[in-house]
Amino acid sequence: MSQISESDRAKFLAYIRVRLNWGAGCREDRSSIFPKWDGLISELPLAVEFLARSGGKEELFAALEEKDISVIPGHVLLLMQIEDLIALNYTVFTESEYMRLDSVVRRFRITADAFLRKFDRKGPGNTTRVTGYLHYKGVGDVSALRLQREITEACNGISEECRKARYLFLKGALTKGVNVEVNQDKDKVEGYLRRFGFAPLLASSLNEADRLYQDDATAFDLKSCVGHLRSFLEILQSEAMPGVHAKYGGALPKTWGSGLAYLSQNGVLSKTEEQFAAHFYTLISDEGVHPLIAEKEYARLARNMVIEYALLFLTKLDKLGLGSVRKAGA
Repeated sequence: MSQISESDRAKFLAYIRVRLNWGAGCREDRSSIFPKWDGLISELPLAVEFLARSGGKEELFAALEEKDISVIPGHVLLLMQIEDLIALNYTVFTESEYMRLDSVVRRFRITADAFLRKFDRKGPGNTTRVTGYLHYKGVGDVSALRLQREITEACNGISEECRKARYLFLKGALTKGVNVEVNQDKDKVEGYLRRFGFAPLLASSLNEADRLYQDDATAFDLKSCVGHLRSFLEILQSEAMPGVHAKYGGALPKTWGSGLAYLSQNGVLSKTEEQFAAHFYTLISDEGVHPLIAEKEYARLARNMVIEYALLFLTKLDKLGLGSVRKAGA
């Protein structure tokens, strides 16, 4: 996505949406590949992951909501991937998106059932079942009955996962000290770090700060937590700087303060954002790192604001086409 100009991204996502209902959506493959169904593999699970994680959820929902949709074998693998995606990382969708997704897959199940029943019927006198087959170019004949059963099972599984995810959101909202939205943004930050090629140590530092930030944490644990968060801010900016410098030139900043000024001078950060970052850095340094101990309130403030600032910073880099910042600066 970072290689596509911002003006073309909507068209790119729309094209992927069309692919979700195109052809057979799969091909035969005898190798050990996951996910696989009935000897078939598909590009659609990858498309699902991309749309869900790269601003294309609307296209994903819209593709499944299309009227008079022709069911294809690739839809089985698409639905299987959605179910696995939720099971492994339920915060990829918001609570309201789960309500819509549940409605979408229920409607898709009804549409698929109506479509496939045209190819599956009772024999004479309703004594035997005549199983029809759908023919797909490059794939061959696929049993309509089996396709119907697999899609029904997958849709039911997704609806159950949506129910569980909404429960977990409610549990998080009622649990002391848990902020679901901030945790979702933390996942987005980690996704940017992986996609942009930052050192794995950076994400590890953020996760270690999270580990130290617990309800039963001691004052010294909280001090270490804030220290990790301040280091995260410093390393995030320093690792991004070579890539930014490659585009804008000038003297390469070596310190946190000079780096902020450089980012502001070149329009990566506004003047107000530069001032905010500078004052926030001073706050967590003076109140959280320099004293012998750190209070819970400062640790909470530092954790939440570092995550939100990092998301802002990384989003700006992405929009400026500076996604692979470490690679660009290598």
